[in-house]
Amino acid sequence: MDDSLQTALVLTYAYLLGSVPAAWIVARLVKGIDLRKVGSGTIGASNVYYNVGRFWILPVGIFDLFVKGLTPVYLARALGLGIEVQAAAGLLAVIGHNWPVTLGFKGGRGVAPSVGALLALGRLELAFFIVITSAGWQFTKASGVWVLLGFASLPFVALYFQRPSAVVLLMTGLLLVTVVKRLASNSFRGSDVPLPQLLFNRLMYDRDIADHDAWVQRNTPRTEAE
Repeated sequence: MDDSLQTALVLTYAYLLGSVPAAWIVARLVKGIDLRKVGSGTIGASNVYYNVGRFWILPVGIFDLFVKGLTPVYLARALGLGIEVQAAAGLLAVIGHNWPVTLGFKGGRGVAPSVGALLALGRLELAFFIVITSAGWQFTKASGVWVLLGFASLPFVALYFQRPSAVVLLMTGLLLVTVVKRLASNSFRGSDVPLPQLLFNRLMYDRDIADHDAWVQRNTPRTEAE
């Protein structure tokens, strides 16, 4: 099998694997709910935490981080494909998670698969990401802001330490994907928030409104966390 065919298969695998909605599947099986219609409306571990139960973020997180984020990169590496293909596979897994073909292109925020891709190709950048997001959250509890700043740091860290161009592009891609997903969200939901304020809230706080509790609890079925 020539490299071009292997590359096509790996990239297809990366996107389709990213499109597997683990959080949505768990929510449907455990609570019989559609995560797109409750809480933040995202298909990710945080919405599972608030609307399904804290225990269930563990299997969802493991799948999204290690299976989605790592295996496409490692598959490309095992096939002897270059770092450019490895980086593209990692990014496509995140894109698949955020815009899954299986759910009408309405998915999660891509943090867990991004961390998986960073584990495979950017451990130095991941260290900065963890420090920034963890320290910022401890001081302000505004996780959305600090996750954005963590992603924003990735290209600069990669450039400063003179990482390969493919890695720099991956870091830039992860930042751009995060920004686009936040601004677009999964829909405008008929929000009555003025558009400039709406876009600011989405970019900075990763939600339509500034009030965190009101956002994550809206349309939330009253169930006890497990």
